Amino acid sequence: MKVKTLDERAVYDIGHAFGYYDYGDERGMNMIFSSQEAISIYIQGYVRWAFRGGFLHATSERGEGYIAYKQAGQKSGIRAAMPLLKAVFQSMTLKEVINFIRVMSRAEKSPADKLDKEKKPYIFVGMVCVREQYQGQGYMRKVMDMAFEEGNRLQVPVILDTDAKTKCDKYMHLGMELAGIRDFGEYGKLYDLIKYPDKKN
Repeated sequence: MKVKTLDERAVYDIGHAFGYYDYGDERGMNMIFSSQEAISIYIQGYVRWAFRGGFLHATSERGEGYIAYKQAGQKSGIRAAMPLLKAVFQSMTLKEVINFIRVMSRAEKSPADKLDKEKKPYIFVGMVCVREQYQGQGYMRKVMDMAFEEGNRLQVPVILDTDAKTKCDKYMHLGMELAGIRDFGEYGKLYDLIKYPDKKN
């Protein structure tokens, strides 16, 4: 279901789930941000942007799990993006922002970049989260099924990238394929995943 009313407690919970995720031996988002709290602040801004842009979906009104996805080329507007921009500068210094943009601009093209160049449609998943009190109860599959069902309806691939192999393995378990790995040096790696639509009978 599309989120119609934003629960600030849920926003905090999503940010906390990302910020305090146990990466084990991996660094993930910790390579970009200076602290776990900085990650949390950034993700909270992302959630508010996704909500304003109409991209945020939840498993139910209780909000066990959330996913932000949009079709290729779908825009949100400057006003909707303001919470995200604010969060970027609350969670990173100007120097960190500039360095991050520089590294990203030199990176290998993502599957989304390649599909954009070919003018092919797709669904891009920008955020997936099961709130910590609901983890381990099967909600990750329910969250991803929302995007997969939309991909099947439109007959377009669903793509996302993630910052850790442990997360990548979970998405692959749910039916996604590993499309490639982008190495950002000191900023870690991104694992690109794709789920092609099921063929209609």
